[in-house]
Amino acid sequence: MITSEREGGKKETEGPRNYGNPEPLNTSHIGKSVTITLVNGRIESGKLKALGAYMLSIDGSNGKELIINKGSIITVSIL
Repeated sequence: MITSEREGGKKETEGPRNYGNPEPLNTSHIGKSVTITLVNGRIESGKLKALGAYMLSIDGSNGKELIINKGSIITVSIL
């Protein structure tokens, strides 16, 4: 638990934060360039096309659509 003191001496307590499973992507990132590192070491880059609960789709540099399971992603960089 995190305790912080606000103006006027009031203390607020926040619940635990889940840093182990962040959700970096949302619909505002659609159309932006991304670089994705996969579990097998492969690096894919392209424009984010669609985003679902378990999958995401990018338009690759070769012009093909690539559908990636979120469980196979290690890192995502939004450019």
